[in-house]
Amino acid sequence: MQRQFTATAFVIDSQSRVLLLWHKKLQRWMPPGGHIDPNELPEETARRECKEETGLDVEIIGDAQPELFEDASAEGRMLKKPIAFMLEEIPALEDRGQPAHQHMDFLYLARPLDEAQAFDLDRKEADDMRWFTAEEVAALSPKTEIFKNVQSYILDVLASDVG
Repeated sequence: MQRQFTATAFVIDSQSRVLLLWHKKLQRWMPPGGHIDPNELPEETARRECKEETGLDVEIIGDAQPELFEDASAEGRMLKKPIAFMLEEIPALEDRGQPAHQHMDFLYLARPLDEAQAFDLDRKEADDMRWFTAEEVAALSPKTEIFKNVQSYILDVLASDVG
């Protein structure tokens, strides 16, 4: 089975709401994200996809981790630590000639750089976009509105008081 690297941004605002898109292809509420381009870092993908799909500039938030290159910066640098790294089963889309495959998805927390920035929804990717509270996410149906794993992850993230 083919595997592809992807990155996703769970964008949380100062009011502890998460930004979700009504994904055209999947017909579910989803956070912005997409495939990693050649020579692109996963955190760069999460930022780029968020900008392309929503119009928002975001900061990727990573957990603190030891700086292993502190005295040897010529050897490399630490990347932002994703909040999770998942293997997702993607079903075949016959009408697009796309076989079933897997996504190796880097999940990141992000926050808007400017909460007053205007949205610019990419209508090729999504039909709608809005901020959701934890209560609104919990009320979505896993059968028809959101994937259960996405819903569970958002509720865990919002409960951890990241806003």
